[in-house]
Amino acid sequence: MKAKILALLVLMMVALSTIGYSYACWNSGVHISHCCNCRKCDVEFTKVATSDNEVDENVADVYAEIGKAKDKMEIRIIDSYPCYEAYVNFAIENTGDKPVHIDEISIEDYDEAALEIEMTNLIVCTWISPGETANGQLAIRTLHEAKQNWRYTFQAEIKVSCQPRRHPRTISFWKYEFRAALNRADKLHIPKEKLGCYLDQITIESDVFEFTGAQIQKFKQALGTLKASGSGMEAKLQAQLLGLWLNYVARYAEGYKLSEMTAYEIIQGSEAALANHQTGQYKYWKDLCGNFNKLG
Repeated sequence: MKAKILALLVLMMVALSTIGYSYACWNSGVHISHCCNCRKCDVEFTKVATSDNEVDENVADVYAEIGKAKDKMEIRIIDSYPCYEAYVNFAIENTGDKPVHIDEISIEDYDEAALEIEMTNLIVCTWISPGETANGQLAIRTLHEAKQNWRYTFQAEIKVSCQPRRHPRTISFWKYEFRAALNRADKLHIPKEKLGCYLDQITIESDVFEFTGAQIQKFKQALGTLKASGSGMEAKLQAQLLGLWLNYVARYAEGYKLSEMTAYEIIQGSEAALANHQTGQYKYWKDLCGNFNKLG
């Protein structure tokens, strides 16, 4: 017990020493919110284009349209089948008169059992100046559990702010971070040392997760857990739970509650369900973890 407490104190000191480095990257999400009233603060989708891996163009297809408010776009996958891949390339522009922080491109109301959606070009956690345009891409993969010849519809929404603030982040953000940490060509928003510190702290405090080996091995273990969206309910719960743990140790969950529960209370309930093999409770806790990760 003493050894664990000492190790935790050391990890806390390391984390505190790097807080200033990541202050400008506290946001994530997608809706126009938390802006200053003194001047206009706004962004909108300006361009969208789609493509896919379809060989026979008469089977599946992907469509994307910018909504009337221009801060949302609707995406439709038509006649999909397992292993179908679609890509949505888009541009967003700062149409206001002051710099804004892109918090997140939030994916709303999609079937997680059938689709895996990721930002392959992560533009969140960055600032854009008035008149500036930023480009991004969504990759949509139809999983084996998806229905044949089915239609899936969901929305992507822009969330921005005019000043940094703490905010829970989705598992898509954390997947990108660990993938970028393993690929030197990608941009990291959180230093590798800090990501490693987060995993070490989770290992000490959690009864479910244990990340071992060299740093690169820990990152691969974390990424493997976060990518379990197409697996069984236990793996899906573990993916969202790890995302919530990361938000908790990164202090992005501070000040937030869901169903009158803090992040740590949801973590405790989720870990108890996993430890006691309460399979009937897995979806309940998975949804709580996932919805908490989308708060803000």
